[in-house]
Amino acid sequence: MDRIEAFRIFLSVAENGSFTEASRQLGVSAGQVSKQIAALETRLKRKLFDRNTRTVRLTPDGEKLVETAGELVATMDRIETGQENEEADATGLIRMTAPVIYGARRLAPLIAEFMSHHPGISVRLSLSDRRTDLLEEGFDLALRIGEHSDTSLIGKRLTTEATRIIASDAYLKERGTPKRPADLASHDCLIDLNMSQPRRWSFTKGSDVEAVRVSGRFESDSADAVLAAARAGLGIGLSPSWCRREDEYNGLVSILTDWDPMRPEVWILWPPGQVLPVRARLLVDFLSSRLPG
Repeated sequence: MDRIEAFRIFLSVAENGSFTEASRQLGVSAGQVSKQIAALETRLKRKLFDRNTRTVRLTPDGEKLVETAGELVATMDRIETGQENEEADATGLIRMTAPVIYGARRLAPLIAEFMSHHPGISVRLSLSDRRTDLLEEGFDLALRIGEHSDTSLIGKRLTTEATRIIASDAYLKERGTPKRPADLASHDCLIDLNMSQPRRWSFTKGSDVEAVRVSGRFESDSADAVLAAARAGLGIGLSPSWCRREDEYNGLVSILTDWDPMRPEVWILWPPGQVLPVRARLLVDFLSSRLPG
């Protein structure tokens, strides 16, 4: 196999976290997958995966290679399918889905800018906090927040987004102000079900890392509802800063400000087994360039 195919195998193993699943998707033997990964590691003089009998995980060197390998494979696919000269006159409709608040406040202005550069491209943006089935519902792309765990889709991480811990002054006067993340375990916390681990909040401060299991009586799949519950004094919330104007925090207190709360990942996903249309690939590349990695 040539080097592009070796990179394709590497990307499939990285995406699936499994040699066996990569071999099934690519139609080659598991032994061939293992052999190609070993040969690639030898050529690059880097260990790309940590593997044991149960898991296969990217090493830091492997993580660095993912984007470069993806670009090389995508470029070759475009050349082979004659798409390398289509960017200038890309046309057609992109059907995309995204979470409601992020889509309206963060994504829509970027899509407007993208469309101003590509007058032949139209975008139909569907906003929903439920997990849509891209193939069944006819979407080209999905933007999702949180850990990418859907192995049925190909994905690219666009960025991570900041969050803050907030509560009403009335709640803090009644229950006290947490001094460190571990104190949250004894408080009523507001659970945002959009988070990949809504009841496990993690924090960093320098080299210190703390994770705490939280609980509370109020749960919602709406970040707006969590903010409203915090304002009403129902508890302490984890609020995504990306979808807020500063005045929306009026009446609320930011706490644990010397700690950096978990930063959800933002991914752009598309169905596997097909060449991404030029118009959709252009949008993926544009969002990658506009959202800070």
